[in-house]
Amino acid sequence: MILMDDMKQIEDYFASNIHKPFYMVVGDVEYKKIVQNLRSRAINVLRLSDCCRSDDKIPDLDILSEELKTADISCDDNDIVVLGLGEYLAMCGDNKARSFLAELEDYYLGTAQVVILLRCVESQINALIQEDRRLLERGNIVFSDDLQTSLSFKFTDPKLGIYEINGFKNVLKALEDGASGEIKANTQIEFGSSLLPIQYVKDSYWAISHKIYLQPVPKECGTEEMWKEMLFDLQKVDFNIEALFEEYDFSDFQSADFYALLYDNPYKSWLFYISLVYRSKSFDGTYLGYVLAHSKGINDFKQNVLNAIINIPHTDEKFDKFYQERKKILSQYPEAEIALFVNANRINPAESVYKLTDNTLVEKQEIIIWIANHGIPENLEKMYPDLAAYANKYSFNNQNLNAEFASRITNYFETYKKLKLTNTLTEEFLNEVDKLASELIYNRLPKRDELVKDKNDGSTQLFWVDALGVEYLSFIVELARKKDLRISVEIGRAELPTITSVNNNFYKNWPEELRHPKEEELDEVKHKEKGGYYFSKNNPYPIHLAKELDIVGRVIDEITTTLRLNNKYERVVIASDHGASRLAVLRNKQEKYDTDTKGEHSGRCCKYFSSCDLPFAIKEEEQGYIVLADYGRFKGSRAANVEVHGGASLEEVVVPVITLSLNDNSLNISVVDEDKIKADHKKGISFVVYVNKVIRNELIFNYKSKRYLAKQIDENHYRVDIPDIRKSGTYVMETYLGNDLVGNLEVKASSKSGSINDEFDDLFK
Repeated sequence: MILMDDMKQIEDYFASNIHKPFYMVVGDVEYKKIVQNLRSRAINVLRLSDCCRSDDKIPDLDILSEELKTADISCDDNDIVVLGLGEYLAMCGDNKARSFLAELEDYYLGTAQVVILLRCVESQINALIQEDRRLLERGNIVFSDDLQTSLSFKFTDPKLGIYEINGFKNVLKALEDGASGEIKANTQIEFGSSLLPIQYVKDSYWAISHKIYLQPVPKECGTEEMWKEMLFDLQKVDFNIEALFEEYDFSDFQSADFYALLYDNPYKSWLFYISLVYRSKSFDGTYLGYVLAHSKGINDFKQNVLNAIINIPHTDEKFDKFYQERKKILSQYPEAEIALFVNANRINPAESVYKLTDNTLVEKQEIIIWIANHGIPENLEKMYPDLAAYANKYSFNNQNLNAEFASRITNYFETYKKLKLTNTLTEEFLNEVDKLASELIYNRLPKRDELVKDKNDGSTQLFWVDALGVEYLSFIVELARKKDLRISVEIGRAELPTITSVNNNFYKNWPEELRHPKEEELDEVKHKEKGGYYFSKNNPYPIHLAKELDIVGRVIDEITTTLRLNNKYERVVIASDHGASRLAVLRNKQEKYDTDTKGEHSGRCCKYFSSCDLPFAIKEEEQGYIVLADYGRFKGSRAANVEVHGGASLEEVVVPVITLSLNDNSLNISVVDEDKIKADHKKGISFVVYVNKVIRNELIFNYKSKRYLAKQIDENHYRVDIPDIRKSGTYVMETYLGNDLVGNLEVKASSKSGSINDEFDDLFK
């Protein structure tokens, strides 16, 4: 083998009388040196790339052959160097390379002399020598002492266009200029037998992944069509993926945007999902991170966002955190989407309720169904705080009522709400209903119209909420607290029968300009077709309660807005024509009594007739009606299937008159020397509160449905004695000024030691 000494061999060839091609076999390093050296010489360079008929076509070797055969005629200088042939033949494969190189060796070049600078075909040249040793003897072939090459290629479809080199012609030009290493180009040319490594990037995902680190995002996350559109978008931002996410407002999305982004047009939604997967590390330890880790593709992800919580026990240490995060993410999901989750969540009744939220009506109704079957869950306040507030006991002790009377109706409505919520009746409660039907204790209450009339001071607006009974008071009080409203509650009685036509004077007599339009939706839900609730054997549950609470909540929202925006009103009074009974519907008791007239309002009353002698019937001759005070109904009227009114049960006849106003935030009531409050197992606790301004109404603290009147010490201090608190702990009690609930007071009491702290007892003596 003859070793080449830089350019000397070329010079010797050009000075010789050899007129056949001269094969110079080199590696990357020598190739580049020779190309650079040739540029300073008066030598014709014949580039294989010039034989390409267009930018992305392989070279036509017939053109090259013709150029060489006529070189002595066509070239000004008969010293010629051919570039690019060896690399191209190596890409074409062993057979093509051997065949064409063997063909060239027989060319007679006339007066021309041609050096063919060859890379990557050492083996093929050696094969020619093995066949004809005379090639070496004539000096037609020379080998460089360094034949190493690092050439490799990455080709992709020109439609993807991810590389700077476009077309195979430009690939050849780069090779002719001495390029080495990996050459990347956009070309449709494929070589099936290449001697050099060629990787074909045939899809958009791989095209993107060669520009951007995409390891966190598997190819399976999207279709070729999606990756292709993403590739097009990335090209517009110079493959800056964060810039692309920023352009689509994905970088700092809020939970409120989650549904809109995930269910936008198909491409944008998919790209949003890809942005989450790409940044999945930043979601480690979160519900979103958990869902991403357990999802394969956007459709799986969409389902898992809803349903992944189902498989996490509520006792799992990460459950509470995941629950809250998921609730926030799903806050804008529509009912139809959540319904899919609700149905899937029923698989394990022991766990299902813990996965529900109060984001949607369908979930609220599902909670109520679960309660009707299993009882009230321990976490109701976290899961459905409005329902928990509704179910809370409301004490009527702050109504200036007889203590025995107040206790009785407090217990009655506490039980009524529980039975309504669980969709059940008990003999004990039915006996109490029948007993009350005989006693008619509601007659001890003032008439509603009188209570409302007293509120008319010219700066108070009246809200008439049709069918609002006292069962909602605990809920309304909690809403007022959350909205920082001062609330005063009085209870009165409606006229019999408890129908709207005989219970609307309170509204008619109020100044028209101070009346808010009647709110009828609550009444419609309870017993009108437009309310949309129909109960059957397959759907017996009180799911309408969720809608009822939503309506009451909306009313309080509207009132709050009115008070905050409109200086015309200092207060708002809520009053109602009547309440309604769910349990009378459940009782489904038809009186076995022939009347002279048909029952009305689902049989709760009927037109007056003198011969009526039912023990639970109240004769309202002046109004022209007979009214049932138990849970029965007269014949001749279609039975209600939601709730009913017209009768004289407590829930129908007892109605609230609620006054709401903006709270006086300047009022501060605080405990003095809290660390000195001791719980005595005999005497209870005693403490002093400081009031920062003079108050004219009685200061009252309500604890466990009992009222404790504070005793004034001086202008700003009051002593409070609560004998029922005999153990150490933290206690929360409602604070009233007269009938106005103004807030809650938290009191911490410690155990009383053997020696009594006289300093506290002597305070303010």
